[in-house]
Amino acid sequence: MDITPADRRHRSKIAPLVGLGLLVAAAVSVALAVTLLRIDGAAPSPAGDETPREHAAPVSIGVDESDGSFAFWGRSRSGGPLRWDACSPIPFVVNLQEAPESAEEDLLVALRMLADASGLELVLVGSTEERPERRRPLVEPQGAGWRWRPVLVAWATPATTDIPLTASDRGVALPVAVRDGEREAFVTGQLVMNADRIDLVPGFGDRSDAVGATLVHELGHILGLDHVDDPAQLMSTDPGSGPVELGPGDLRGLRAIGADAGCLAVPPPASGRGLVATP
Repeated sequence: MDITPADRRHRSKIAPLVGLGLLVAAAVSVALAVTLLRIDGAAPSPAGDETPREHAAPVSIGVDESDGSFAFWGRSRSGGPLRWDACSPIPFVVNLQEAPESAEEDLLVALRMLADASGLELVLVGSTEERPERRRPLVEPQGAGWRWRPVLVAWATPATTDIPLTASDRGVALPVAVRDGEREAFVTGQLVMNADRIDLVPGFGDRSDAVGATLVHELGHILGLDHVDDPAQLMSTDPGSGPVELGPGDLRGLRAIGADAGCLAVPPPASGRGLVATP
């Protein structure tokens, strides 16, 4: 969550669409591109199933973000907001090394807040020893096939990760979207909390210093929301102080990229072999 001018400069948005030939080995189709979204983003396929299931058409809900109370982090080539498949669970794993004592409980509360607001199924599937890193592979084996990796939530310091994390950052979010032909969606990501920020208070007491406020803010980026200038929203660049609760703009934005938006055809996990995140 942004709190200083330097922090805001660090978190300026980078959303390049990179051709495969510039990114990974030529073994994967050249139709594939990755949008890596960095601040201050699928559910696992059944084992051996690399063909996405039939999807219903997305629902058009005519959301207008022109009032500035919410913003989408990116747009797909079709013009709609970049988002997750609303008809599949979004899996998360957490690494609690370097984390404060209440970290897992705070994460669960933050996930529930965003799940309730968006209608998306956000699932903490377990813990991991995996550390956040710039070149994190996007897929991993599952049975005889592949799956997009769960979103990694971890605590680290600028000295213990190569993720772009500065001393003033509370946390950074790196959602990753992949495009393969006409299929384009968020498929994985990383959220890194700054373990050096011992001034932050566990829980959800006040948005000015609560760990919970930072988690909700960064998870909002993972789901597809951008910063706004409205201090009444948790997605504000500088949310000030007050209750840790989603503002009306936050809620409209989450509905627009959530269950109301309907199912979305996601690139098959096998297409992500060899791809890595490179913020």
